[in-house]
Amino acid sequence: MDSHAAQEFMGKQISPHESAILNLGTLGNTHTGISTLPVEILSEIFLLAKLPPGILYRERHQNRGWLNVAGVCRSWREITLNTPLMWDTLNMSKLNTLDWAETLIARSKDVPLHVSCTYPHRATPRAVLDLVFSHIERFQDLEISLDTSLNAKIQDILDLRGQSCVLRSLALYNHRPLFSDGNGGIGRFLSEAQMPLLRTLDVSFFGLPHTISVLPQLRDLRYMPPARRTTVAAMLSFLRSTPSLERLEILGPLGPPDSNGGEEMSMVELMKLSLFSYITPESGDTSLVRFLHYPPSLRVKFSSPIPPFDTATCANDLASILTRAASSDVAAAIDEISFAVTDGAYFDMQMSGHDGAMLEIHLRVAEGQLLPLLELPAMLPKSNARTLLIRGCHSVTVADWVSIFARHAQIRDLAAADVDSNFLRALSKPSENEPPPFTHLKSLRLSYCDLEEHMALVKRVLAERSQLEAGIGVTIKIERCTVAGDSIRELEAYAKIEWDGIEEFIAEPDQEYEHDDEESD
Repeated sequence: MDSHAAQEFMGKQISPHESAILNLGTLGNTHTGISTLPVEILSEIFLLAKLPPGILYRERHQNRGWLNVAGVCRSWREITLNTPLMWDTLNMSKLNTLDWAETLIARSKDVPLHVSCTYPHRATPRAVLDLVFSHIERFQDLEISLDTSLNAKIQDILDLRGQSCVLRSLALYNHRPLFSDGNGGIGRFLSEAQMPLLRTLDVSFFGLPHTISVLPQLRDLRYMPPARRTTVAAMLSFLRSTPSLERLEILGPLGPPDSNGGEEMSMVELMKLSLFSYITPESGDTSLVRFLHYPPSLRVKFSSPIPPFDTATCANDLASILTRAASSDVAAAIDEISFAVTDGAYFDMQMSGHDGAMLEIHLRVAEGQLLPLLELPAMLPKSNARTLLIRGCHSVTVADWVSIFARHAQIRDLAAADVDSNFLRALSKPSENEPPPFTHLKSLRLSYCDLEEHMALVKRVLAERSQLEAGIGVTIKIERCTVAGDSIRELEAYAKIEWDGIEEFIAEPDQEYEHDDEESD
């Protein structure tokens, strides 16, 4: 018997034993602990394998690692193949054959589909694209990235004119925003598509059309405009079609209305809006906030690392947020208020409630342009806040400080860093027959201040507080201030002092503050 015949003979002898071993292994698997669970429970566990580690939400892009589940054993493979939700996520960039696309769609049966598509994409044949989009009536989430540098348009892959779809989430991205001025047909698509169930819309680097079909269920809108190509008027016009909007995020600059184009600015009612965030690398046009009519309890965030073109106009626009809040009962929810000028170039203001920030403003300001913004703290709503944090703000007059203090009479903890003599003057009694501000004050923390120069003012403030009715004692915390040990011992006659023991002023790391020696009232 030659070697070939011998190997063939041994193979025939071994084959029945291999089959028996495999059957025994399968039988053994059925008696393991996890295999005794019902199929419904196992399929739920397998679905969790599709999620990123530690994150219990559906990821937009297909996670192929979960396919390892199907290779564990014959039983698990059967469960995987017969669980439609295991096959409901289609990443078009990974569907490179028509057969595989047909297989996935067949296995998903009739469950809603979650589809992501980059167009054009060299790995996605046109036949695959057409097949997947022929099932658009099943799409629940759709993400499209267009390469507009190749003149690609959304109509090249789908056309929803007059057709209603069940989309709940739609994301439209310009894949090459710096190489194209076109909008990839997004304007026509949003104007003509019928999406009555849409709840989330995410648009990046496309201009918005002025009018769209009403989106009655839209709750969340995230918009990243192309550089100043979408005007405030266009944004307002778009928002008129979103009456149920709850979250509005704009990440980029909006351009001012085109006066030559006849654009009109008028109020937009968004009475369900609970969060408005406007974060722009430029100053943008803040006039948008003046034309939004929303609940006073709205959470607002505005941030820009580049100074506005007109600080006074910007401050006036932001003031509309504060005056609206001040005219409501929103103040009852405020716990903490802070405002600061840091490094002489950044203005920050925040008010927070029990469940987070209610207002956040972060704005870079050109030299000499701070004054209009420093009028904003005086417009904060009268509140029952217990904590007030202040930093810098050397341009604030005594009268302005008095006005600010009067709006927050319930403050118990006051922290001030790098403040000038006007701040200390405002902490004194306004007249002989009136008490000093913050009669409920329990703690005053002073940091990075030259107390030695203004020791007479500090003594006066503490002396007046020591004369308040019994039981109201104030703890003064002094940190990194210019002050002598002998002066500290003198202050202890009026209040409890907690001092870090540093007599010589130490500037905050990486910060240098320019103090104004003029003390104007």
